[in-house]
Amino acid sequence: MRKSLVVVSCAGMAAVLSACSGAWDVEGLQATKPSGSAFDATLQNEYVRLATSEREQGDWRDTATYVARGRLAAAGTPAEPEAIDNRDLPGDKVGELAAARAKLMGVYTPANKAAHGKALALAQTGYECWMEQQEENWQWDDIAACKAQFDAALKAIADATAPKAPVAAAPAQGYVVYFGLNSAKLEGDALAVVREAAQAFKAQKASRADVSGHADRSGAAPYNDKLSSLRAEAVGDALMKQGVPESAITISAFGESDLAVVTPDGAKEPRNRRVTITIVK
Repeated sequence: MRKSLVVVSCAGMAAVLSACSGAWDVEGLQATKPSGSAFDATLQNEYVRLATSEREQGDWRDTATYVARGRLAAAGTPAEPEAIDNRDLPGDKVGELAAARAKLMGVYTPANKAAHGKALALAQTGYECWMEQQEENWQWDDIAACKAQFDAALKAIADATAPKAPVAAAPAQGYVVYFGLNSAKLEGDALAVVREAAQAFKAQKASRADVSGHADRSGAAPYNDKLSSLRAEAVGDALMKQGVPESAITISAFGESDLAVVTPDGAKEPRNRRVTITIVK
């Protein structure tokens, strides 16, 4: 930015004058058609902006620096972020800027250049103008603006590359089929429930239908084991008739061991005479 004293010694030979003016040729840089990626093009535009500002303030050294870096970007061969020792930084700022450059280099990858080129270019030029302003160490608003650009661009890259939160699995959908006393026969309302479950399976393109048979405690335990198995198999067969693939159906039988309603042994309880169908997405 603006210096207290600028000495330019390009007087004399025409060739020298031409070389000096070329080093500050912001318009020429702006007119150059970029030949690289979006990353390169954004760098070029940013260097035009920075060089214009420096030239307006009579900072010929940094004008030339930004023009030179802009030409490299326009050619598709951009320079890496400026090294810390390129600038005569205040001692109490070296650590902060070194840490900032380390963060920048951590995301300065071919993948990010391709996928997040604009943000990465803004991060690089934000860092470089921050370092340039910090070297001068008096234009506090400019220092803050460059740092803010750097921080915002790094955040944009971090947000874009953060691992996506896993999508929660859809909750399993359950159906209950009830049976008569000592029966494994499906009829009436029981068949309607099976049809509804089969329709849900197909509509959701589910992966599995878990079928679990149960009995009440009105019979002996071995008998109830067998009865719960027969009920589960009856429901599984009915699901297959409704279009659910056999390979997607799992059959389990729990006898009287997993009661919906806790009862004493020997009790007849309709709500325990059941088969549950769980549709798993």
